[in-house]
Amino acid sequence: MQSGPDHKEYPVLFVDDEEMALLSLAELYEREFTVYTAKSGREAIEILQAHPEIAVIISDQRMPGMTGVEVLAEARKICPDAVRMLLTAYTEMEMVIEAINKGNIYRYISKPYDVAELRCAMLQGVEHHCLVKERDRLYAEKIETLKRVARTNRLTAIGTLAAGMAHEINNPMVAIYTFLQMLPQKLQESRLDKEYFDHFYQLSIREAERIQTLIRKLLDFSKGADQDTLSLKEESLNLLLQEVVTLLKHEAGKKGIEFDLQLAPDLPPIKIDQEKIKQVFLNLILNAIQATATGKITLMTSYQADPSPTLVKVVVADTGAGISEENLEKLFNPFFTTKEAEGTGLGLMICHHIVDQHRGNIDVTSQIGKGTKVTLQMPLDPLQHERRKTERRDSR
Repeated sequence: MQSGPDHKEYPVLFVDDEEMALLSLAELYEREFTVYTAKSGREAIEILQAHPEIAVIISDQRMPGMTGVEVLAEARKICPDAVRMLLTAYTEMEMVIEAINKGNIYRYISKPYDVAELRCAMLQGVEHHCLVKERDRLYAEKIETLKRVARTNRLTAIGTLAAGMAHEINNPMVAIYTFLQMLPQKLQESRLDKEYFDHFYQLSIREAERIQTLIRKLLDFSKGADQDTLSLKEESLNLLLQEVVTLLKHEAGKKGIEFDLQLAPDLPPIKIDQEKIKQVFLNLILNAIQATATGKITLMTSYQADPSPTLVKVVVADTGAGISEENLEKLFNPFFTTKEAEGTGLGLMICHHIVDQHRGNIDVTSQIGKGTKVTLQMPLDPLQHERRKTERRDSR
């Protein structure tokens, strides 16, 4: 069984302008507690500055110079973790409220006080002080642990990205290097096989462009990761989706794909970084076009006002080949792609990051041979949503 705190380690300060009262208090409690006494508010402040380890402060209210409320208000600034109590013969409600508001007192004790009751209050004060200190220590440890985990995760992510980059760049580099190695020999041949030369030349250009695209997307992602703030403005997701559809209509038309827009007419405006969300829509709809041989792509918007907060939902559904369950789990991994030579494997990772910045979530469901559905959910105001989450967490 764990024993309680050693009360001698947690000093108590009594503040009273009556010297006999202080002597009596010290004599009563100094065997059990480390006791400091002060005959005025100014002396109490000096003692607190010299001994910030003081755990409990008990001040009389009626004193010349500074009142007990004023002493405890100043004590709160110097020793915010100390438990503050007011000793008074007066129980006017107005004074008690002032003491709570200014000094954030733990409790008040009526005079004349009962010796046993005052001791009990001191013991409770020390216990409360210890609990607060322990809570703060655990909270600081938790924050430090979270920071360590975040650092570890960042290093792991960097390692994954570095390994992926090395692999993805190495593949096209093999083709380019092979072409450059053969080039001097081929140029010395009396009859240059133009078709052979053009084939490897065009292949090298395509592979170089692939490396360039890969690096550009990675840079775009790193820029987004560095920007904690978003350029938020109220926008219409319906209009933004229609704009993206206009941009990609020709691309879809080449494969005979039609767009089915099911946009909620009463969709409320939402605070977003328009360029970033446009990038998400472009990526998702282009993925749907590339995955669909023929058929249609359905775009739906809706919103859910209850339970609060309001969430806006966007669905991009295609009638393409679908994605296997095994591949679904890897979709948001860096450099994973189902497009073979065409994809960089960074598009969906970037989409996930942007939606996460908006305090939203992205979910993908798919059936082989039937198609894929991507669902985005985002709050109307990301900053307000985050504040509410913090308030709920703090109130627990």
